[in-house]
Amino acid sequence: MTKAIATFVIVMASILYLLLLGASNSISAQNTTNMTMSGSSSLTKMHLEEAIKALEVGNKEAASIHLNAAHQAISSISVQAKEQFEAGMKALSNSDSNSALMHLKAADMKLLAKS
Repeated sequence: MTKAIATFVIVMASILYLLLLGASNSISAQNTTNMTMSGSSSLTKMHLEEAIKALEVGNKEAASIHLNAAHQAISSISVQAKEQFEAGMKALSNSDSNSALMHLKAADMKLLAKS
């Protein structure tokens, strides 16, 4: 009888340990996801800001490089920022740097609000 109780206690302790371990891993995974999203947002914002600076001085080649990098992640961060970003890209493709700057700055503000 005591052996059965000891076995039961060991089994219950093992189950409790596994449950706690699973919860800990879940929290760690969520924290990693949050840090990745935050890092992704910061990197996207940096590329967007560099593109704006490049456009302001007329360097369309550098702006294009940074805009392509920003485009990879922006849709997963903010729908509103993505819409402004795409409007800026369209204006840039139509050689309208002023409208492109206006939309890209608006996208940058949306990312700032999201941070």
